Amino acid sequence: MNTQACGLITVRLDVAAAHDEEFNDWYTLEHVPQLTALPGFVRTRRYFCEKSDIRYLAWYETVDESVEAAKDFQHIVANPTPWSLRMRKLYGERRERMNFKLMCEVGGTPVDAPWMYIVHTDIPDHIIDEYNAWYDKEHLPRCAAIPGVLRARRYMSTGILGGKSDSPRYLTAYELAGPDVWESPAAQLARKTPWTEKMRSLFSNTRRALYRLAAPTITHEQALAQKRVSVAQQFGGLAPEHAAADVPVA
Repeated sequence: MNTQACGLITVRLDVAAAHDEEFNDWYTLEHVPQLTALPGFVRTRRYFCEKSDIRYLAWYETVDESVEAAKDFQHIVANPTPWSLRMRKLYGERRERMNFKLMCEVGGTPVDAPWMYIVHTDIPDHIIDEYNAWYDKEHLPRCAAIPGVLRARRYMSTGILGGKSDSPRYLTAYELAGPDVWESPAAQLARKTPWTEKMRSLFSNTRRALYRLAAPTITHEQALAQKRVSVAQQFGGLAPEHAAADVPVA
């Protein structure tokens, strides 16, 4: 089923490098299937950026921005599994969850873009209309036409839970075929216009990062079909308080 994803939940988390393997297993075996099986979730994939302040990014595409506040998602948040409780202790305050609505999309529909360049920013309220016009009429189409750019999408935040309360409101994501695409001569030329120079001079609270794919897409249908995970069997060496019986993924 090719359901349109008009919403997005991003979750940035990090743990000490010594816990990376278990952290990724928790995400792959339990947490991503558990969430992606919920009503309103379309597909999920995960990314990693070694240079980011918070290295791991979970990218949950949803039918719209109302899914994050819906009872199914909030039930998972309020009733974490034993394994999720352990992970919460490990990542602590190194977290940020944001909810977005899609504002514009240009390009195809890649399943697993191997790289993604993300720009978060804020813009003064008095320039919002021009900012939106610049992005939709000039900047996003020019950037989506760069060789190696698979798709360009931009979003507006509807809420921030966890992390800094002053996180940027706007997010633009460029899905890329390779890590060098964004700094190619074609990309630099596409970004060199008078209108772009004007708008970028007004950016504030901006952060940029290049992410590589860490785990491939799982769709809502795949998550529904995935079998239950036995944490005790997967990590038999965990202390009793960390091991659990079969944990349902939905």
